[in-house]
Amino acid sequence: MTIKKLAIGVGIALAVLIAAVWWLFFWGDTPEAVDVDAANAQLDVDLAVATDDAPAAAPDPFDGDINATWLVDDEIGEFDFETASGSFAGFRVDEELTVPYGDVVAVGRTGGVSGTVTIDGGRLTGTDVTVDMGSITSNDSRREFPIRRAVMANEFPTATFVLTTPVDLPAGLADGETVTVDAAGDLTVAGTTNEATFTIDALLRDDGFGVITGSATITWEDFGVTPPNAPIVVSIDESGIIEFQLIVAKG
Repeated sequence: MTIKKLAIGVGIALAVLIAAVWWLFFWGDTPEAVDVDAANAQLDVDLAVATDDAPAAAPDPFDGDINATWLVDDEIGEFDFETASGSFAGFRVDEELTVPYGDVVAVGRTGGVSGTVTIDGGRLTGTDVTVDMGSITSNDSRREFPIRRAVMANEFPTATFVLTTPVDLPAGLADGETVTVDAAGDLTVAGTTNEATFTIDALLRDDGFGVITGSATITWEDFGVTPPNAPIVVSIDESGIIEFQLIVAKG
């Protein structure tokens, strides 16, 4: 075999390897960021196609009183990475890949979310939300082990967010209006706790369900997390977005 043929063969093999790494870790449509209106519309779809596998009973219609402990519903809908159905939490991070791929957004999500949101006296007074880090998924199952390893899911199987400062809620929430507030609390990921402030959008529906979405920017190093890497990756942003979508009902 001539040196020229050998070089061509090596070049082809390298191109195939790069393409395989791209397909394995980065290929696929990136789901949109959480959005309360989109979540509300998806809930209508989920309720319309509900079957015997759906929750045994719908909540009581909303009575106009927002003060209650609201439970995260983990049964409505069926968590789907693409359609963002039901309650879920996850992350988004910007990456730069080698030519010709350029900039992409990597996303991981899990429907393993449970907890409560407490409103008292017209104020958000407590959140206790737990996320199953061992069930993080992407649009290709082969990406999932590197993601779970990066967040040390075997050692720290859950992440949590606990509100530390009560938040006054706009009066329009009781009238079905979408409201936006900032909520500060303790975010624990990979066994490390730091303060994080989530921007939260929420609305309450006439049928008794509430829809809440939120996001916060964090620095991975602050939580001891090293994002997974590959030869095709030029850089990964040192910060990323933690996001969630919660369907809730009065307890």
